[in-house]
Amino acid sequence: MSTQWVTSATGLPHQGESVEFMLDGRSVAMDGTYDRQTFRSRWTGYDIQRVRTWRLVDANCAKAHPAHPATDRVAHCA
Repeated sequence: MSTQWVTSATGLPHQGESVEFMLDGRSVAMDGTYDRQTFRSRWTGYDIQRVRTWRLVDANCAKAHPAHPATDRVAHCA
């Protein structure tokens, strides 16, 4: 993935964009989308105050390795 990590305090993605994000106190990224001031994963939504950093998902990489979790995809697409 070539996109840079952005702190939530610095800026937020556009509505509906696919992102990877990390919660405060966590070191593993989750895949999701940004929608209405909330980062949504497969399981639940997280308010922007709980999200430390985020980055846009590289669409080419996501299509190339859809079955891999985020950490595996990062290793494959870095």
